[in-house]
Amino acid sequence: MADAERVRVALSGAGAGVIGDYDSASFSTPGEGRFRPLDGATPAIGAVGRLEVVEEVRIECVLARAARPRVVAALLAAHPYEEPAYDVVELADPGVAATGSGRIGTVAETTLGAFAQRVADALPGTAAGVRVAGVPDRAVRTVAVCGGAGDFLLDDVRRSDADVYVTSDLRHHPASEFLEHGGPALVDVAHWAAEWTWLPVVAEKVRQALGDTVESRVSTICTDPWTARVVGEER
Repeated sequence: MADAERVRVALSGAGAGVIGDYDSASFSTPGEGRFRPLDGATPAIGAVGRLEVVEEVRIECVLARAARPRVVAALLAAHPYEEPAYDVVELADPGVAATGSGRIGTVAETTLGAFAQRVADALPGTAAGVRVAGVPDRAVRTVAVCGGAGDFLLDDVRRSDADVYVTSDLRHHPASEFLEHGGPALVDVAHWAAEWTWLPVVAEKVRQALGDTVESRVSTICTDPWTARVVGEER
């Protein structure tokens, strides 16, 4: 069908259908569509008030999460129907990737309080400092870490054997529910501070790769958006 091919081309052009070294990948299934246009509709097929039965094609393709807005916009622009039906389904991670979003490792056994202090001493200072959720004398040996905003990994961390999870930007309800289910302790650090620690590593890699042909300097400018922390009187 010409309309189906036009939609396929539009989806592919917007970034859908890329699988490894292939693009324009899709799967089509013929079927029978039924609908009745109501008052106010301007149907591409049929007439207002009359039930229509038409041959249709269901088109499926994969796409990256970041491509969703433009792929959906391309679909709506190319589809001949006034109100096309579509869905976007999140696919489960098959777990075959060699790397993930964070790391799990071990430290010499210590307490949560001492570990949190060690984290605070290792990071550049910020107004917000380091937040801790858990009993200070809890034993810490296995540590899970994710740079940047990491509450999307809370379920994975809870299923691990980590004693503490270090990340940034933890929201109230996800963190509270995580602890209620018996999850590891939490250490929440400033987003900027956590990611800044990568800069010296990058600088060294540049020096190793390019030698004296370039000059590399690590910025010490704090770009954390929070500039002050105010503590009110206890009530």
